[in-house]
Amino acid sequence: MKLQIALEWFLNPDHLPLILGITEGWYREAGLEVELVQPDDHYDGLAAVAAGEIALACNEPLHMVDAQRPGLRALGCFFETEGGILLHADSARKLLAGEPIRLASPVAGGVTDAIAREILKGWASKQGTSIDPARIAIEGAGFMHLENMQAGFDGAWLCFANFEGVEARMAGLEHVFVTAAMGDFPNFSALELFTHAGFLREHAAVVDTLRTLISRGAQACIDNPALAARAWYAYSGTQPDPLMDAIVADTCPRLVSPLARDAERWRPMWAAFEARGMSAVDAAGYAELYA
Repeated sequence: MKLQIALEWFLNPDHLPLILGITEGWYREAGLEVELVQPDDHYDGLAAVAAGEIALACNEPLHMVDAQRPGLRALGCFFETEGGILLHADSARKLLAGEPIRLASPVAGGVTDAIAREILKGWASKQGTSIDPARIAIEGAGFMHLENMQAGFDGAWLCFANFEGVEARMAGLEHVFVTAAMGDFPNFSALELFTHAGFLREHAAVVDTLRTLISRGAQACIDNPALAARAWYAYSGTQPDPLMDAIVADTCPRLVSPLARDAERWRPMWAAFEARGMSAVDAAGYAELYA
């Protein structure tokens, strides 16, 4: 059986639990032909799954609550890290002094912008100051966070500790990484696997097999980071380099196994957004994701 899994954006080591099944031949042995698809836009995979056009997609759990996506079903988390806003150290000082700053973001507008501002507002409060969220400009500029900051942005939103955090340290960038937790938000920087209710109903055994093999891939990377690195370079067709070696090494301990359907994992996230009036999904809608 041929299966496509849409990624949330570009291929990266966060996807190693999916990649191992390809490079090690586990999917093939189970009678599955799995293809990883890089979308043109961050939301394309979820939209395609919700429309029944593609079997599966992975994306951040944030997108379980930021919009109604009827038919979407959550299958489990295979990766979790700390995430938030990466700021130049000087820009962090500017923000706390009440000066305006510009953030680059892969997606801009609506609830995504509101979350970044709330995190920074909460963080600033812990530093003993109050900031005006309206002075934080957020612009859509893609996922090349370090390049955007080097091009003049004060910071970047939707950064992951295992990727941009590592990249910033290795680049010698004087920075402050404001995580969601530092702004009193439950963490949501992770990757959840999704399918459509119809696909889950018609192909439950296939989904169970896939979840088992992704769990196996995550555990293999956790246990053997050298295997993970070899799989990454083989699948991506790239040459080893110190930065990617460091990113893979930092990523492996953050992988999650087994891949389990667990409505409680992201309930605090949903509750935090609901309490702030920022969730587009009510309690019944959240429960439906795990039906």
